[in-house]
Amino acid sequence: MVEKKQSELNKLCRRCIRQCKQPDTIVMLECPRFQPRPFKSEVLKFEQLDLFDK
Repeated sequence: MVEKKQSELNKLCRRCIRQCKQPDTIVMLECPRFQPRPFKSEVLKFEQLDLFDK
C-alpha cells in the first residue's frame, strides 16, 4: 500500500484512523466508516486493523 501525504488527503480522512483514505479532490460531507483518532497526533504510529482490508 502506498502511503499518501497528509496534504493530499481529504480533510475528513485526515482525522480518521482507517486506511480507506480519499484524495483531496473528493468532497465528502460524511463517511459511514469514520473513526476519529482518540488522540491528537499528526502521524499514526501503529497499523490499523481493518475489517474490510484484503
